[in-house]
Amino acid sequence: MELRQLKYFVTLAEELHFGRAADRVGIAQPALSQQIRQLEQELGGALFIRTKRSVSLTAAGSLFYEEARNLLHHAERAVDKVRSAFSGMIGELRIGFVESATWDILPQVISAYRQRYPEVQITPCHLHSSSQIEALLDGTLSIGITGIPVNEPLLMSYSIRSEPFWVALPPEHPLGNRHTVHIGELSRESFITTNREVGKVYYDTMIQVCMEAGFSPAIVQTADEMHTLLSLVSSGLGIALIHESARHLRPDLAYKPVLGVSQSAYRMSFVWKKDHISPLLRGFLDTMQKLYPQQDH
Repeated sequence: MELRQLKYFVTLAEELHFGRAADRVGIAQPALSQQIRQLEQELGGALFIRTKRSVSLTAAGSLFYEEARNLLHHAERAVDKVRSAFSGMIGELRIGFVESATWDILPQVISAYRQRYPEVQITPCHLHSSSQIEALLDGTLSIGITGIPVNEPLLMSYSIRSEPFWVALPPEHPLGNRHTVHIGELSRESFITTNREVGKVYYDTMIQVCMEAGFSPAIVQTADEMHTLLSLVSSGLGIALIHESARHLRPDLAYKPVLGVSQSAYRMSFVWKKDHISPLLRGFLDTMQKLYPQQDH
């Protein structure tokens, strides 16, 4: 039994006239009659009562008509879904992201993408940059938003922004009234920083800029997330070198640009696997590039 035979049968059941049914399906009337006979032989009984003046469904034919219509409907839906998948209109897109992406980039890009592809299921995955790279390489992520430079030859990246170092100071800190702070002025401060295990590049860069200024930072506390780190600064436990966008998280601290630093604190990028560009991902990349058109590959 073939889908075209079901289509011929359903059309004839609706027209109850071989000539009109043949015209609808675009074949000759004798060919339609032959296809219906073959279908009846395969099923083991008559589907139509034929006379010189009329054509009507048998009881079995009426029962088969409802089932055949459902089968054709499901087949059409399957074809539509596959075509939508090929065009990137449906499916699942797994997006990795670092904490700072939730402040602006992640909601912006998801909102823009959903307007264009409302049927795509988006699965956000909160992962540190190094974990995202691993997940992209093994195929469990579609795309990632990372905070570190990516030097993996199997991955492509698209830079969103590069952020300078700022210093987060507790309320009433002596440096709080300054417009800027030189990195060398922080040599005697107690530092709060992220754990190296969750932010290796950021941690190492922070240590490096301090060493280049002639001192090793006195780290008194570490934290897994930026919110926690800034809460510790607010308590007066110490200061923190942060990337610029983090200064919007807590209004009760003093934030100052840091001078004398030659490196960026953070580099936000979209990252994906070179040989894993599905139609879904292609649509996302197009949306992303339209949302952030001024950045370089």
